[in-house]
Amino acid sequence: MRDQALFLSGLLVQKMGGEGVNPYQPPNIWEPVAFGGSNTRNYQQSTGENLYRRSLYTFLKRTAPPPFMSTFDGPSREQSCSRRERTNTPLQALQLMNDIQYFEAARGFAERMLSEGGETPEKRIAWAFEVATSRQPTAEEIQVIESVLHGYEARYQADAKAAQEAITVGESQPSEKYAPAELAAYTLVANLIMNLDEVINKN
Repeated sequence: MRDQALFLSGLLVQKMGGEGVNPYQPPNIWEPVAFGGSNTRNYQQSTGENLYRRSLYTFLKRTAPPPFMSTFDGPSREQSCSRRERTNTPLQALQLMNDIQYFEAARGFAERMLSEGGETPEKRIAWAFEVATSRQPTAEEIQVIESVLHGYEARYQADAKAAQEAITVGESQPSEKYAPAELAAYTLVANLIMNLDEVINKN
């Protein structure tokens, strides 16, 4: 799911091989369970392209696995696992909507909407919806999402500070081609589309 979000955003680094990487995670995860002289006592977050490598390359500390994997039922690797359990919890929803990696990915997807999606909100929404779900949205779905977009545009045009905060989440820098209020509004719409059941669930 993380890789999917990064792919949609255009941030995914598909370089093959190399050492394990340490993407975003909450502070003080490793420290409470680390041995005094351990070389993994303190978590050192990766930078640059290593933040956007495929999840396959994420370094896994068995006593403190990456929260984004544990939240989505990643096995502990203490024993073999033939099938991953499948759950649907509020914590998963919170992570998908608020985690740094996912919100940063939403901004990247928003920039793609603005640059690749067309000249009008309707075309941009339809483009993003199809890229994320592999189907064209209905007229009603476009109307609902467009009304949400206009609401966010009004909100961020009235609060420049909030708009700037919304587009500067994560290490990657927002494009300067777009007004902060516009990009922030599309970021929230991209976040909405990326959190549709059709996008996050495989049936």
